[in-house]
Amino acid sequence: MKFLCSGCGACCRNVVHLGLPHDGKGVCLNLDTKTNQCLIYESRPSVCNVDKLFEEKFKSRMSKKDFFIENTKACHQLIDKEDLDESFKIKISEYDNV
Repeated sequence: MKFLCSGCGACCRNVVHLGLPHDGKGVCLNLDTKTNQCLIYESRPSVCNVDKLFEEKFKSRMSKKDFFIENTKACHQLIDKEDLDESFKIKISEYDNV
């Protein structure tokens, strides 16, 4: 099972409370705002890597599916906050097929 990401970048534009370097408005300094791609994707911190974060901190507390669902709900909130198109929202039911 893998975390489903639409690549909208909403999480990368809201890192102020995550202890990541940002531009003062909450946009991660590692986000290429022209391409919406992470400049350090392969070596990104655990907090930016849902799969790795699960393994390191949440594996003993909940199932991977439940962790991914909770993260997807948080994504939905950020998508709404950013006023992005609804098409960026991954359907929770997609985790039934993974």
